Amino acid sequence: MGVDFTGRVAVITGAGNGLGAAYAKKLAALGAAVVVNDLGSRVDGTADGSNPAENVAADIRVAGGRAVANNDSVATPDGGKAIIDTAVKEFGRLDIVIHNAGNRRNKPIEEITPEDLDSVLAVHLKGAMYVAQPAFGVMKEQGYGRLLFTGSSAGLFGNAGQLTYAAAKAGVLGLSHSLAIEGAAHGIKANVLLPMAGTPRALSGMSAQATAAIGGEQTSSNSDTDLVGSLVVYLVSEECALSHEIMASAGGRYYSAFIGTTEGWRRAGDAVPSPDDVAAHLDIIRSRDGYQVPSSLGDDVAASMGGGVAPQSTRTPVEAAAGYFKAVLSQDVDALHSLFTPDAVIDVPGSKVTGNDAIADFYREVFAQSTPQPTPGPLLAQGNRVSVQIALHRGGKDYRMADFFTVTPEGRISEMVAYQAD
Repeated sequence: MGVDFTGRVAVITGAGNGLGAAYAKKLAALGAAVVVNDLGSRVDGTADGSNPAENVAADIRVAGGRAVANNDSVATPDGGKAIIDTAVKEFGRLDIVIHNAGNRRNKPIEEITPEDLDSVLAVHLKGAMYVAQPAFGVMKEQGYGRLLFTGSSAGLFGNAGQLTYAAAKAGVLGLSHSLAIEGAAHGIKANVLLPMAGTPRALSGMSAQATAAIGGEQTSSNSDTDLVGSLVVYLVSEECALSHEIMASAGGRYYSAFIGTTEGWRRAGDAVPSPDDVAAHLDIIRSRDGYQVPSSLGDDVAASMGGGVAPQSTRTPVEAAAGYFKAVLSQDVDALHSLFTPDAVIDVPGSKVTGNDAIADFYREVFAQSTPQPTPGPLLAQGNRVSVQIALHRGGKDYRMADFFTVTPEGRISEMVAYQAD
């Protein structure tokens, strides 16, 4: 696939330096006409009197590309509209918007001021909306568009010392996902980018708390921008069919992130479960086996409202037994804990243990002493029971075993009995 942007027009906010400048130059080199937007500001968002957008646009023109600079602020509706109007006025259309503009005011929660919060939300979240709204209208009329919003792992998973930034980035996720749904009928695709690059701007202004949270001081690398840029160019290309996605680039690793829901536990009948009922089923509620990734609010609601009254199965009996052997081989105590019911019983040669907490402790001790290596034969199911013959290597010795599992309708092991052959 040869990505070609000839005839396409792109707007890139915050493109006066770092990642934004790299995106602008890459797209221009591949034929796109580019509006380089940058207010010229310090990391905290205050103006610094510079004109980096014109410098980047000039570099593109010197290299034979097409580019104009724009200095409007994304933080106001008028500014966002002016940025999009520049693209249409100068180049006659608009195909791509990359919202890369950002600021940071990293502080512990006790030190955050209302002005800090307003400033960060204005650029990251409101700015995304103020640029996307007029762009969407142009793209809808064309029947084509690519929107790419800069998110952050902080917005998905949190980070100490970055509360305002994380909150703004979490909002960007909801905005992009909703635009992906609204834009689907009009050829408009919207995705979120999680970039990680050691640019000087990214590394400056980090609070001690935020720096400690990411493992200490990081170093700047020009190759980081190129690594992220390759993903960006693909995501905004005509060849990219993805929408409603979260894609990431960090240190040469490309990966996808997502927000999912567990299969969960469903009450039986019409009775309202007690808090004790909820607590007793917490492991099922939290189990990630059989997780779902809803494509909209409607999908999430449908999963909850359309499932009848009986508890839903998250695993078949065979899958539950196979999960046990997988967890033992990987020494995953947490997985074992979630596989067994709260009142499960295991009866193995030399030990009988009741309760998944005690079972987890039992296996934790086993793993500390040796590395079990079970080799199961075919798993044979009859109703809710599974039997299997295994060869077990443990503590330097080989054994022949026969295991029997009893599995609940929710797909958890309530009893395991193991016999050792003579």
